[in-house]
Amino acid sequence: MDERVKRLLYLSEYTNRKDKKVILETVDSLYESKQTEQQAFNMLKKRGGEDKQINDTINYFKTFDNSKNQILLPIIAKAYLEIGGVTGNINDLKTLFTTVSEMLEANKISTPQITNAGYIVNNKTFPTYLRFAEFIHGLEGMSKGHAEWKGKINLETDEPPIFEGNGIKVYDGNDVGKCIKYTTGGLTGKHYGFCIGQPANTMWQSYRDTKTSTFHYVIDENRELSDPLHIVVVDATQHGIELTDADNSTGHIAEYGEDANGYLNYLKSKGVPVDKLFVNQPKTDTEKAETEKLGKGNPDMDWFKKLSFEEKSKYVGRGHLLSDDQFKYLWNFKNDKGGYHLLHQYVDTGQAIPEEQFKILVGEED
Repeated sequence: MDERVKRLLYLSEYTNRKDKKVILETVDSLYESKQTEQQAFNMLKKRGGEDKQINDTINYFKTFDNSKNQILLPIIAKAYLEIGGVTGNINDLKTLFTTVSEMLEANKISTPQITNAGYIVNNKTFPTYLRFAEFIHGLEGMSKGHAEWKGKINLETDEPPIFEGNGIKVYDGNDVGKCIKYTTGGLTGKHYGFCIGQPANTMWQSYRDTKTSTFHYVIDENRELSDPLHIVVVDATQHGIELTDADNSTGHIAEYGEDANGYLNYLKSKGVPVDKLFVNQPKTDTEKAETEKLGKGNPDMDWFKKLSFEEKSKYVGRGHLLSDDQFKYLWNFKNDKGGYHLLHQYVDTGQAIPEEQFKILVGEED
């Protein structure tokens, strides 16, 4: 028995109940640490080598196993043996298990286990170290990406208006994903025929390319839903303002016909700062690069996994159908806020989801 454990057990015989409890908990902790260290040693010993060399390797593992009682040592040893101890791979090992330790501390994952079948975490079994590492890094990307982007936009609630007053709400539509959300019921619960807001449409981009259209959605709560003017898309093109109401006939709206200024004056009477809000926005280099990367559907799995969380969300928000492999990849992270957001966003586009993906959603497949 470890000498520290012996001394603590001896002391516990001469202390009160409260102190004894603390000492015994410490004994349990030391005992568990010693057990995991011995398990790691036994695994490495089977490969061969001097005891000192093996102990030095385990001591190195300890520098990045920050879990309670260093319970990760056996799984690190298994991974170390699997990757062959190559220097570059060992650096990857350190990065991975530093992340695993942090996730354990934050209760984002269950304690990883190892069996003959492979690595087990969150009730999932991964046959190889690489598959296990892929899951952990994917989960890390979902969690951190969601947290970072949450600070930029409101991920948890409805999109906030950029103006609100006297029953009028104005929403920014200078993003195809937003327009799809607004058009498919995100603002009023009704689905509209606006071409710029249909899932996987190319019209939003076409208008941006041909006349640098800059879209805003105006919701008028002073009007009934039966009134076409309860929602109006204002397009501040490089040539001037174009209007489309719920009847979806661009350039001709209810009550005002082709008199765009008449409608804009109505909004001004309601306190809407028309001249400041409805301003044409030229295309930026960032927008051009994003369109080039995300504008078309891409079923490639490796390409999708390499997208940042923000890019994944914008790709999904554009209404592209995911391949079955891409969908299953997100499904692996459904219990994480990031993965859940992307899946929820995908379903909310309102498009017909492929049969195999639908079966997974409703629980007909594992």
